[in-house]
Amino acid sequence: MRFNTHLPIIIASLLIGENSLSGEKDTISLADAIANSLKKNPALATFDADRRIAEANIITARTRPNPELETEIEDVIGSGDYRGFNSAIYNIGVSQLIETGRKRQWRTEIAKAEQRTQQLQFDAVRRQVISETGKRYIDVLTAQEIEQNAGENYRIAGEAYTTITKQIEEGRGSAIDSGQALLGKNEALLSLETTKRETALARQRLSAMWAEPKPGFSVVSGKLLRPKAGIPSLDVLYRSIENHPALLLAGSGVCVAESQLTLEEKNRKPDVTVGLGYRRDSSIDDNALVLGLSLPIPIFDKNEGGIAKADAEIDRRKALVSQTQTHLEMSIAEARAKLVTAKSEYDLVSGDMLSAAQDHYNTLKEAYALGRVQYLNLLEARRASNAIRKQKLESLGRYHAARVELESLTGEKF
Repeated sequence: MRFNTHLPIIIASLLIGENSLSGEKDTISLADAIANSLKKNPALATFDADRRIAEANIITARTRPNPELETEIEDVIGSGDYRGFNSAIYNIGVSQLIETGRKRQWRTEIAKAEQRTQQLQFDAVRRQVISETGKRYIDVLTAQEIEQNAGENYRIAGEAYTTITKQIEEGRGSAIDSGQALLGKNEALLSLETTKRETALARQRLSAMWAEPKPGFSVVSGKLLRPKAGIPSLDVLYRSIENHPALLLAGSGVCVAESQLTLEEKNRKPDVTVGLGYRRDSSIDDNALVLGLSLPIPIFDKNEGGIAKADAEIDRRKALVSQTQTHLEMSIAEARAKLVTAKSEYDLVSGDMLSAAQDHYNTLKEAYALGRVQYLNLLEARRASNAIRKQKLESLGRYHAARVELESLTGEKF
């Protein structure tokens, strides 16, 4: 299927320099993360057994009914001439149920359809695992960059505090500026520690995708790309969901239900049991063959309940197809809205807002060096600049997370 082949490539296309750190110790690449998830994710662990069960169901459906061995002894242990076994009549024979209406063939078709359904279910869960791994990988990348930004902010705050402390020692500084610089340094340290914990939690959430509570890596490789210029319209995106595993799975359920209805209709025709036996009459010392035929008369039970149930199941399955399509279209609309919002936010923050904040900070830094403004003004400008840089990184992360979700829903790269 198109989904099976393209989705890992689509997620990988979100990153550049993805292998730049992949050879270093304690570093994991996106390809390794996806491979680990596909190999060890608990949601996929049961599908190997499900596959074997589906194969076994086909074997069972193909199997003919076993013949039955019947034996009977008459006219024994009675009175008079029937005392003991002198007048016994021995019957022994074999009977075989013969199914009419190609019931065995339709049972096999149902089992095969259920096997295809099971494979589609596996594909759907596999897609979800790959998509979720990609989004959590992006969360770690975003957290790493935010942590680096916090570390740089702490370095600047520390240098500012050191500079003001030296000025005080030289008799040129202000105790008020020193206190404010220390406050700024401690705020930066608190922010750095918080981002470190958030990065550690993001790594833990990623490694949980392959059932590893303690991550065996400390860094993920790669760098998030800037948002692309164009975003497809909803009409274009809606047309691409026809091969989504969830929709194919719902459609497969309709096929199974239709086959089940056919089987229930065939069950209205009674099956025939034929038999062949040997008869020994001890009282007259004669032997004979016994022929048997058994055929149910469908007077009371015409399998009307089974047919009605199967017919209702078809309607239910068709409703599920419509429900699934509606759910997918809504999910696409939500993912696209997130994508548009994140892109708009990134464009605004990374453009005018960030440059204006940086220019404002540089201006106040020069003014403070000339003694024209208080350090508090410079501290506030640095806080604003750092907050905008963090917002830029967060919006970029949200953009790529929404892009992974949208591309996993549509199976298309854009």
